[in-house]
Amino acid sequence: MKIKGLTAGLTFIVLMIGGIVISVATGYWATESSKEPVKYETGDFAGEYNPADIRGSYSFQDIENTFAIPVETLAAAFGLSGEENPEAIEIKVFEDTFGIIDGMEIGTDSMRYFVALYKGLPYTPEEDTALPRPAIAILRKEGAQSADELAAAEAKSVTLDNFTGESAAAATEDHDETVLAEIKGKTTFAELYDWGLTAEQVESVLQMDAGPRTQTVRDFCMEKGIEFSTVKDPLQDLLDSL
Repeated sequence: MKIKGLTAGLTFIVLMIGGIVISVATGYWATESSKEPVKYETGDFAGEYNPADIRGSYSFQDIENTFAIPVETLAAAFGLSGEENPEAIEIKVFEDTFGIIDGMEIGTDSMRYFVALYKGLPYTPEEDTALPRPAIAILRKEGAQSADELAAAEAKSVTLDNFTGESAAAATEDHDETVLAEIKGKTTFAELYDWGLTAEQVESVLQMDAGPRTQTVRDFCMEKGIEFSTVKDPLQDLLDSL
């Protein structure tokens, strides 16, 4: 009986180890949760990652790794450019950071929606899902969505002026909102978009295509032979009207 019991025990161990080996080989075994969303299996987007599978535990770096959207763009879209180590920000903090704004929510579904619009992928957001206005500005300039999809996204946009949460409180302590929206010599095009101006508004003032996001407006004016003050004042008027 002891021999039979020992044999049964060894058989169980062999089967268990064999199962693990097979699971690892076939990709079904994982010691930690995967940070890779599922892919579309059929249709025009078969083989591409599906933003609907983005989870709250994903960091901005995870999104860049899978959807090729730079961390800097994600941070700018959600008003978090000033945060240290934005690549480590996890999407699940959105709900606590922003809260409910005008009856709409910036949460995990907001990132799914933004990624889908940025990449031109199909996705239907929840009714109360919102996008920050800086995200709309980025989508206008860089997104792959259709005009109708952008219009629908604009209808779900909210300002971040009064959002609540730890990050918001820190930002309020360190900066005055009127100073943040004041155009100075070191103001970049990216900051204009973060503050809510669209590419079309900026370019209507410049009367030409805008410079790279990282370029300052002053440097652009010097490069193009434009008087900075003739651009600064009308851009400031647009900001003040938001």
